[in-house]
Amino acid sequence: MRPEDLRDFELTDSQKMVRVMARDFARKEITPYVQQWEKDGQYPRDIVTRMGKLGFLGAFIPEEFGGAGLDYLSYGLICEEIAYADWVCASIISVQNSLVENGILHFGTDEQKKKYLVPLAKGELQASSALSEPGGGTDLASLQTTARLDGDHYVLNGQKTFCSHASHTNIYFTLASVDKSLGRRGICAFLLENPSPGMEVTPLNMTTMKRGNIAQIFLDDVRVPKENLLGEVGRGMTIVGADLAVGRFSVAARCVGQAQACLDAAVNYANQREIFGKKESEFQMVKQIIADMVVSIDTARLLVYRLGRLMDANVGRLTSIASVTKLYASEVATKAALDAIQLHGGYGFVEDYHVGRYLLEAKTLEIGEGNSQLHRDIIADWAFGVREY
Repeated sequence: MRPEDLRDFELTDSQKMVRVMARDFARKEITPYVQQWEKDGQYPRDIVTRMGKLGFLGAFIPEEFGGAGLDYLSYGLICEEIAYADWVCASIISVQNSLVENGILHFGTDEQKKKYLVPLAKGELQASSALSEPGGGTDLASLQTTARLDGDHYVLNGQKTFCSHASHTNIYFTLASVDKSLGRRGICAFLLENPSPGMEVTPLNMTTMKRGNIAQIFLDDVRVPKENLLGEVGRGMTIVGADLAVGRFSVAARCVGQAQACLDAAVNYANQREIFGKKESEFQMVKQIIADMVVSIDTARLLVYRLGRLMDANVGRLTSIASVTKLYASEVATKAALDAIQLHGGYGFVEDYHVGRYLLEAKTLEIGEGNSQLHRDIIADWAFGVREY
């Protein structure tokens, strides 16, 4: 029995089954191959198909729309277990469910749900978001991309960046302004099919996450049918707000999974490494590092579980609690990676030991879905009563 199994605060039998299924799949079908995928720069296309068949790509989507119909906490368990094995596979699940399908489920028309949500939830199509722009990612309201109505189409012009899984994506969830003078009220959400005439996807030369196929997208008079407007005109930021709360939950869950992988790697190495005539794990300072890792990871996991249960209880908007969870979990993941490297010594930078890669991946999770500074600002405003939720 793993230690975290004793600290689940009574997951339901169904949730425990989901966790076991996701864990078994990750350990058997992903973990043994990740290092070779890293060396080859291989995108896990076959795994995407299999995750779709297991219901991971439509985790909380109702069964009537092709999804698994799970609760949010179960979705978080899936993200945690897959992230333990691989950042890329976990990102595919997180982005598709949280940033795309969630918006279609709650704001889409019946036709949009039939055309896009059902095949996405089944894993027959892949989706990603195209939200960040060169001039700002955290400040989405300052976007420069425009949408001009022309007959039965909107014509989009602009540039998006840091778009994950770009070349493999069939549907992008994106934002554009129909009237910049209206500020946030002029921003609309669109479902953009890939490929589309006038759209160019250019991979970014990343120092990490090379398998994630992260790219820039250039939009030059891209014509998007009116029926691909998601929600009402001017409600784009409202839709993003709903998506980001779920997104931050899934990112926090992924951080817990990756932090646990760092802890397990550190424990395994410390139990094997001998120095000054005894195992590394016998030194008091090493024990202190491991103990602190356990406490912080446990705390992050409990925050994730709390947020998942609150979302399942439908208690209303959870912006600040989502920020607390995402902020803490992401910084724990980075610290766990640093500690794991410290205990590995020079081997922490050798590819076969993984922990060096974990550090770069964890740091990106501190920045994605709102950086730590943004979340501290949200949390402080909540504490001072400036914001209600």
